Amino acid sequence: MKRSVARFVHASAFAVGASGLVWAWMAYAWDPGPEPVDPEALLDWQGRHPAESLVRDLHLVAAPLLVFAVGLIWVSHVAPRLRRKWARRTTGLALALLFAPMVLSGVMLQTTTTAEGRALWAWAHGLSAGVWTLAYVAHQLGYFRTKS
Repeated sequence: MKRSVARFVHASAFAVGASGLVWAWMAYAWDPGPEPVDPEALLDWQGRHPAESLVRDLHLVAAPLLVFAVGLIWVSHVAPRLRRKWARRTTGLALALLFAPMVLSGVMLQTTTTAEGRALWAWAHGLSAGVWTLAYVAHQLGYFRTKS
């Protein structure tokens, strides 16, 4: 794999992972505090982090870049290793298997209109993306090599 392609893959994976992690923190862990009592202040109060929409937009712009990056390396890097057991790593196999569920659940999360559907897809996307990100970091560090 060319160094420029590897850098693009790493940069897009970092952008998506970091923005997703920050966005999840803003959406689910950040405490907006109590609603203001003053009716004037209540008009401006949204109950969300002020930068949440910016981070969400960064995530939604970076995600297609990651999909493109994986497409760039699929034929030359991923597919040959899937066919040869001796060339596989456990982390690489996890990355290949989790990529489609991560992307599809993200798309479904953005397009589902019901609250129940959004909750389901948010869990599916959070779990698949979290495990994928951990596997990506482990893959870069060279952990969990499969023995032939």
